[in-house]
Amino acid sequence: MEFKDKVAVITGAASGIGRSTALALARLGTDIIIADINDERMAEVSGEIRGLGRRVLTIHCDVSKDEDVDNLAARTFSTIGKVDILVNNAGVMLRGFVDKLTIADWDWILSINLYGAIRGLRAFLPHMIERGSGYVVNTSSIGGLISGTPYSVAYSTSKFAVTALTECLYNYLQPKGIGVSLLCPGGVATNIVESFRFVGDPPEILGGRVGPSLERPGVAHPDDVAQMVIEAMKQNRFLILTDPVRLHSAVMRRAEDVQKFLDERRPSRQ
Repeated sequence: MEFKDKVAVITGAASGIGRSTALALARLGTDIIIADINDERMAEVSGEIRGLGRRVLTIHCDVSKDEDVDNLAARTFSTIGKVDILVNNAGVMLRGFVDKLTIADWDWILSINLYGAIRGLRAFLPHMIERGSGYVVNTSSIGGLISGTPYSVAYSTSKFAVTALTECLYNYLQPKGIGVSLLCPGGVATNIVESFRFVGDPPEILGGRVGPSLERPGVAHPDDVAQMVIEAMKQNRFLILTDPVRLHSAVMRRAEDVQKFLDERRPSRQ
């Protein structure tokens, strides 16, 4: 994958992994479409990207809404004209035991974490397929490879679904000239704690309100994760694990098995 003069759409791009990925791509010569719900932070990131000499478009987009993602695609194509890279990165966290969760709770997290990625694909993938080129990165989680704590049932369910979606995409899109990577972060020092929802029990019972800190072993900086994403795209590598040394052996075995399974069944390019 080459990045010079390419165009990337990144959801959740105003902070965390999305922001770092946007800036990393811009430094490599990519023009960036920033999609997020935080207008103030989007303005800050767009200023940094302009300072790198690249085109940037900021679009307020709630990925849980069809009309917002449709608007994202319409404005992107009318202004820039093409999309080479799609990073479905927007995500939220909900903690609560399964018997305490309402359908509204499930709808909230699935509409963002899972359907947000699906909406992004629906909006931009036909364009890539028509052109016969492109790259898709979907952000899942380590919680999308092994089940998490009992109070993370909704989050893990949403992220396992993103993992399955992306594994299927890999085999479907590789023969069409489109690369696919699955990002499964462990602890990353982002502001996802700002969107935490706690259901049914006090936060201290559900893992607390404090997000991952760089002072804790195994917690990655978003800039480092962005570089991992860049390297995976360069190598057309499917799985991106942010802390493979510290990850549980079961995760590593599943990751290796998935990669082997996908490679063995990859159709030849038509």
